[in-house]
Amino acid sequence: MQKSEFLWGSATASYQCEGAWNLDGKGVGEWDVFSHESPLNINGATGDVSCDFYHHYQEDIRMMAEGGQNTFRFSISWSRILPKNDHVVNPAGLAFYDRVLDACEKYGIVPNVTLIHYDLPDYIGDQGGWCYPGVADEFAFYCSVVFKHFGDRIPLYVTINEPNHNAYCDYCVGNYPPNETNLQHYCQCAYNMAVCTAKAIREFRKLNLKAQIGVVQGCGPATALQDTPEYRDAVKYCNYFCNDWILDPAIKGAYDPELIAAVKAKGIDLSFVKEEDLEIMKHNTIDFLGQNIYSRMLVKPNTSGITAFTVNNAGNNDGSASAARETRAIAGWFESDRDPNTKLNHWGREIFPQCAYNTLMERKRRYGDIPIYVTENGHGCYDVADENGYVEDDERIEFLRNYLHYILKAKQDGVNLKGYYVWSTMDLYSWINGYKKRYGLVRVDYDDPQRKRTPKKSYFWYKQFIAEHQDL
Repeated sequence: MQKSEFLWGSATASYQCEGAWNLDGKGVGEWDVFSHESPLNINGATGDVSCDFYHHYQEDIRMMAEGGQNTFRFSISWSRILPKNDHVVNPAGLAFYDRVLDACEKYGIVPNVTLIHYDLPDYIGDQGGWCYPGVADEFAFYCSVVFKHFGDRIPLYVTINEPNHNAYCDYCVGNYPPNETNLQHYCQCAYNMAVCTAKAIREFRKLNLKAQIGVVQGCGPATALQDTPEYRDAVKYCNYFCNDWILDPAIKGAYDPELIAAVKAKGIDLSFVKEEDLEIMKHNTIDFLGQNIYSRMLVKPNTSGITAFTVNNAGNNDGSASAARETRAIAGWFESDRDPNTKLNHWGREIFPQCAYNTLMERKRRYGDIPIYVTENGHGCYDVADENGYVEDDERIEFLRNYLHYILKAKQDGVNLKGYYVWSTMDLYSWINGYKKRYGLVRVDYDDPQRKRTPKKSYFWYKQFIAEHQDL
């Protein structure tokens, strides 16, 4: 990878695209169990086959290159590498990702690889998942296997995708396994993920690789419609909860004492915080930040006096303001606000392109000149294909164009931006939303056993956009 080369690509995740859920020695993941057995899987969809990237990776990576892309963000399945709770490595799992990397090399695609993207092995879930006291050591062992095997074949490693959102869905909303609503466990989960990242980086540093390692944050900084002391406090507390809890230890190597005091005052038992963990965090910080950008996080002072979280996984068909919105509220701290002048997507999230600029500039203000990759940016919608499978997704093109305007403006204004990834490379499984919510630049025909791929209008638009911005 040439350090001066801006990376233009797209992104996937293992459970969402690979399929082959029980092939070639792969172990069982939490999402395998959830999608097969849980009544909370409201759409009844599974990732058993998905778009079958496991057998179509050559085609998919070739199409990326033909679309002008020079990088691919994907994740490794922990349970494909270590199928059981015995530290015995599955050679077929490593071999699969070797083949994927071979294809990347063949087509001139820079791999950006995430070590876990939501899909914990079920044997970790059985011990308490992200709240299991030993999870950081288990994660560090898994990461060491990956680092030693692949080394500098992977120039960009990510420890954990969206630790904040993962913890939020697991332990606040409760729509992801283990499906709890427990603020204490949220804080413990987020802390353990920070320790996981630090211990993984410690293993990474032992090998003196030329590669770099980072973490991916799943939301931008909180904002408010009013500038009053009460609204500023709401923003501060929301950032404590959603951002600083993850990013401060990863980038600064330590928690803000005010954050710790605020969490204690909230009644959270912090006995899980260990001095030896804090010492490891201090000396093992990230090389770059991955920032996923979808919508802004608009908050106001908490007036309800309740702690509650909601998310819309059902969607609607018109994208109107009537769509049920994702909301979050912590008693005494903050609650979600709504700007009636802002358009919502089909799942009730704001479409607010300026949030991309605001997010990137705030990261620069708080964390200095840290290299940043926009690791996800995309628009889910109900695509309608013609008889040939072609989709004229003008709505997605408009979304990407408007967000990219602000993303590149942030680069012009001094953000150390190194790359950009559309979510997603192709249509894939969208967690609780199943397969109706589509993000891909390439359509996948799920009714076809061969999973026929058809580039959408947005695929060709993105190719042209990349060609027009080669001077970055």
